[in-house]
Amino acid sequence: MNNKIKKSKLSQTQIDTEILDQLVEQLTSVAALDFSVKNKNVKGDGTPLDTIAIGLNMLCEELEDRVVGIDQLEEKNRQLESVLSRMHDFQYALDSSSIVVIIDIKGTIVYVNDKFCEISKYSRKELVGKSSDILDSGFYSIDFWKEVWQTIEQGKVWSGETKEKAKDGSTYWVTKTIVPFLSPNGNPYKYMFVNQDITLSKELEQRIISSMIYSQEKDREVLAEDLHEGIAQSLAALMLQVDIIESKIQHISDDTLKKSVDFIKSYIQESIENTRVLATKLMPRTMMKYGVEPSLRAYILRLQQGNQQIIDFKSSINRPIDKGVEITIYRVIVALLDKMYSQNVNRIVVDLNASDSIMISVNANLIDSSQLILDSEINDLAKRVEFHGGEFRVDESIEGGIIVSIKL
Repeated sequence: MNNKIKKSKLSQTQIDTEILDQLVEQLTSVAALDFSVKNKNVKGDGTPLDTIAIGLNMLCEELEDRVVGIDQLEEKNRQLESVLSRMHDFQYALDSSSIVVIIDIKGTIVYVNDKFCEISKYSRKELVGKSSDILDSGFYSIDFWKEVWQTIEQGKVWSGETKEKAKDGSTYWVTKTIVPFLSPNGNPYKYMFVNQDITLSKELEQRIISSMIYSQEKDREVLAEDLHEGIAQSLAALMLQVDIIESKIQHISDDTLKKSVDFIKSYIQESIENTRVLATKLMPRTMMKYGVEPSLRAYILRLQQGNQQIIDFKSSINRPIDKGVEITIYRVIVALLDKMYSQNVNRIVVDLNASDSIMISVNANLIDSSQLILDSEINDLAKRVEFHGGEFRVDESIEGGIIVSIKL
């Protein structure tokens, strides 16, 4: 009897040892995230080890269904490292070639790269966490930035050239592309400003424009002088000769001859007037002597002479204006009046104000503004305004028609 009991205890010990060995193997596999190993020595006899083995088998079966294998984890890790490497390469290429700023939806600067710090003369510490208003150059109107923000807040990319101001007051030019970062629901949560420095090319362009403006104005001045002193004077001398002829044929009863002389006189007089108008348009003498306001008033008087009085000119100049800027103002307003006056309009309002800045508006009830916008002469003059650091805009007016706004 005692031998049987001893034999039974020995058998029980052997079974427990086998289960224990399997449990150790199974737990080792679980630690390595391998849940495929199961304990095959479960007897269901209610012993503690047997109960643990059953529970661990059930847990491994559940985890095996839910957790990816180590090989899959390693593959996903390799894929993630590959993506991160490509992102790092992209960021390196972007930071090496571009001037980059990132702001959040509230306009707070969250990132600037070294190139931006270099060109703007700000340190990273002075910018990150600050409002992007610190970077406002002051060269553009509120309406300009409203248009930019309306574009990017819709998730659209905005591109354009802008003049910027560094911390020390120096200026530089960039081509700016603003890219919205969109959340899964399509709403922007960050904006990346990718800029390219075009200061040198812009300076070269401005030197070319300056040279062209100088050359054009010189040619106009010479031509105006030739018209005024040459052709106009010659026509005036011819008129004197016709007057002499007219005095000598007073007593002749040839009506046909007298009508011919009258026609010649009126034709010469009209030619003299047209020559003077053209000379004034090219380079008004009053501009050099008295400035832009009397020159414009004289031009408008001649333009409306014998025609309907539809131009309302208002002017308030409270400070000296650079002569080059005055000539630009004159050219722009004259060109606009020429284009508008020849169309079917019943009122043109010109407002010229010069205090801290120069503000010009030309308002007319044009039915179609597209011809004005596409006109090559107007576009050239718009570039000339920009050359002087100004803005040139063509918008629809509230009352109907268009309004041309110029800020210098």
